[in-house]
Order: sequence, then structure tokens, then C-alpha cells
Amino acid sequence: MNVRSALTLIIPIIFAPGLASAASAGISLKQILHHQSGIFDESAAEIVAFDPSTDTLYVVNGATPSIDVMKLAGENTDSATLTMTGTLALTEDEGPNSVDVHGGVIAVAVAGPKKDRRPGKVVFFDSKGNRLNEVKAGFLPDMLTFTPDGKYVLTANEGEPTDEMDPPGSVSVIDMSGGPKAATVKNITFDGLTADELKKKGVRMFPGKSPDVDLEPEYIAVAPDGKTAFVALQEANALAIVDIPGATLKDVIGLGTKDYSQAGNGIDAKSKDGKVNIKPVPVVGMYMPDAIAAFDIAGETYVISANEGDARDEDERVKKANIDPDLLSDDEKTLLERLKISTIDGDADGDGDIDVLHSYGARSVSIWGSSGTLISDTGDDFEQITARYLGTNFNSTNDENKGENRSDDKGPEPEAVTTGVIDGKTYAFIGLERVGGIMTYDVSDPAKPNFVSYDNNRNFSNLLDFSIPGDLSKAGDLGPEGIIFITAEDSPYGVPLLAVASEVSGTVTVYAIHSN
Repeated sequence: MNVRSALTLIIPIIFAPGLASAASAGISLKQILHHQSGIFDESAAEIVAFDPSTDTLYVVNGATPSIDVMKLAGENTDSATLTMTGTLALTEDEGPNSVDVHGGVIAVAVAGPKKDRRPGKVVFFDSKGNRLNEVKAGFLPDMLTFTPDGKYVLTANEGEPTDEMDPPGSVSVIDMSGGPKAATVKNITFDGLTADELKKKGVRMFPGKSPDVDLEPEYIAVAPDGKTAFVALQEANALAIVDIPGATLKDVIGLGTKDYSQAGNGIDAKSKDGKVNIKPVPVVGMYMPDAIAAFDIAGETYVISANEGDARDEDERVKKANIDPDLLSDDEKTLLERLKISTIDGDADGDGDIDVLHSYGARSVSIWGSSGTLISDTGDDFEQITARYLGTNFNSTNDENKGENRSDDKGPEPEAVTTGVIDGKTYAFIGLERVGGIMTYDVSDPAKPNFVSYDNNRNFSNLLDFSIPGDLSKAGDLGPEGIIFITAEDSPYGVPLLAVASEVSGTVTVYAIHSN
């Protein structure tokens, strides 16, 4: 079922730099803090975590690389300050990918050396920065999270291939019941599965690859009860479901495709034409989520996915792909010629050419039931909303200001998502990797996600050169990668907060969330 959200838009309030929306209902975001690393496009701010016991943010800095430690201070949001106080002590060989905090224990996912793809590890610190212990994880632990009760740490071990090897993907379940110094690890792999059985479930499999190396865990969302984890398998366009206490794989579920030919699901498929042209097209989108989050409504668990999309060099533009010659009209060929599609999907009749055009991502967020059933999708909201607010900047990329140059790729690329409860309502906050900004939705009714606001502090002036430090400082946030919700109870200011790490601008921004 496809359910579009209500587009009750309020005229944006313009300020320098960037813009913000006035919320249509419920809540509004106000930027209160901003940390600028001064490092452009080197992932100087990727993932952010918060320790309420010390009012401290921990930020993955891939440029250093390090975990940067930042202190929140001040009596209220008007006097709030954010100060970098140091870094966690990692060695030159320990490149961090992710960080999370629970009960004063900081867990850092560290990749093994790239040259031989040795297994990675998780390193534990206390709130004073003392190194407590480390345990082995799988190959390339790319994302890490505590369960809500702190009993387990889970890592999504992506196992991306190198020229020398293709390591297996896996999920590490780390038992923390005895504390970080006594942590034990169990790895969940996919080597008991076959490609044929997964294809029957709608899982996207690469030709010639076995499931143990083909399935690459990207992100993990833990159900609020801490017993079940949902794992995004981005390139496979699938979700894995994991039993956490038993450290076992329960299921792998294909997510299917989104039909862009349907009203309300249109896309702008042509870049660099200097106009907004969102319309239904004869293409399907593979959801391929990056970040996912789990939340409960009325005792039921749901998963919300940021449908970014990702390719492994099997993509090609429509005009160069081997497409059935009778598939598209001349006008459709012109409109879609630059759109990137998969060359390994869509041969419906087995004759060697493509009969259904499969593009990457869904330019939306979707809400799924706990068994992987699609509950709702935001349709073409993101492109429609950003176009109304930004005009032809609506599908801009994140490292230059040249208008809508990502329409033929994956559009706004929803990358990050988190949820939080405010005044009894559940909200989702979504970071758009390319054009930037935060979409806020009320998801209290999972079947009818309702648009609330769009906030973007980016400066779209085409006179800016982001590689120049002075211009970068004026740019606002570019490429939001990590986002977390901080409850009013955990906030030092008594109001909920949203912390966003943006990897291209190397910035960390904190928003206060106010009830209207």
C-alpha cells in the first residue's frame, strides 16, 4: 500500500544562511549549536552519540581519524554552548566507523586494516576516556548500537570486498551482561543460506555470488523491547531479522520495488535542465535503505527506512544500457536517458535485454511492519517539498552549488533517520544526504505519515567555493550522515534535542525541538 503524507506546507522563513520551515503542526526545530571542523569533504563528522550522564557528544571524525568529544553546557537553550574537549585515544591503525553510548560506556566500531581486510573490533571506553577493553567483530564493522537496556552491543559488519578478497558480511552480537571487561561475542553469518531460496523471497542477489559474501549488513535497528534486531542489507534490497539473546538469524526478507509510474510516486529523472519536472515515469525504484530505526505504536513494532539506494558498479545510464527496443517511446528515451539504472535487474523474459528499468533508492522513507510488510511510503514528498522550498536547487549535490544535478541519480538520497516521542506523539527525523536538511514527520499513525517541517541551514549561493575555509564556514550543513534524538529528560536544557553530524561540511549541529 502506498500512502502519501499530507502536504500542508507553510511558507518558509528565510534567513542567512539557509532556510527553515515553520512547522505545520506539533513541533518545530530551532538551531542552537553549531560546531565547524573546517575540514571539507573528508568525513570530519559522520556519526554522533550522546551520553546524558556527562552531557557529552561523541562524534566519529574520519578525517583525523578519531572520536571527537564535545561538551554541551549552559543553563538553557539561549545560553547553550558546545565545546570540543578532546578525543578518545585510538591508535593510528584504528579507524573508527561508528560510536554509541550506554550507561557511561562508550563503544567504538573499528575497521581492520584495508589492505588485508582483517576482522574489525569494538573498543570500549569509560566517560573519562579510559580504555576498558576490546573484542573482535566481523569484517568491516560499519555501524554499531547498544540495545535499549545496554545488555548487548550489535555491529553491522559490511564485509565490503577489496581487490584481494571478498570477506563475509555478518552481525556481531556482543554480550555486555558482565560489563565491558567481560564482553563476549557471537557472530551471525549468512553461510547457511542459498541464493535460490533468497531470490524466491525477493532478495536481490548478484550473479555468481554466494549469500555469505553477497549480503552486506549496512545498519541495525533494535526493537524497543531489545529482543529483536532489524538489519538493512542495502545492496540486496532486503531486511534481515535477528534474535538478539539467541544470536540467531530468523529471516531475510526482500523489500520489493516502488512503482514510479503511479500518481504520487513521480520523480525528476533529468538533471541539468534547469527546471523542476517531477512526474510519473516507467521505472521502478529499489528501496535499498541505508539507516533504519525501530519504534512501537500501540504495542506493535515498526521499522522506518531511509531509502537511499546504492550500486556496486553495475549501474548504467538508460541511454547506454541494453534495453528492450520497444520498451520506451522517443519522449521517454529523451526524458530518462541520463537516469542510472541496474544492468542486472529487469530482464523479465530472459532474452538478455532489460524489460523493467530498476533505479536505485526510492527517494523517500518507508514504514514496514515487523515481518517486513510495507505499511506506507512518503511517495514523491521529498522532491515535491524541497522543490517548493528551494526551486531548482532541490536535487543539488552536497559538495558544490550548481542546481539540481542529482535528479538523474538518486535525487535527495535520504540517508539518516531517527525517531522520538514528544507529547505522546512519535516523530521521525530524516536527513537528506545530497540537498541537505532535516525532514520531520509525525508517524504516530504508521499508515499515514504526516509531514511536519523541513529545516535546512544550507547556503545555496553559487558564489561559494566550499574548499575555501571562509566559504565553508558560510555553507551551513552539507551531507547529513548521522542523526540522534535526545529526550527532554536526558537533555541538559529540559527540551528535546536533535544532534546532526554532516560529513561533507564536517559540522555538528544541535537543534532544540519545541512544542507548538
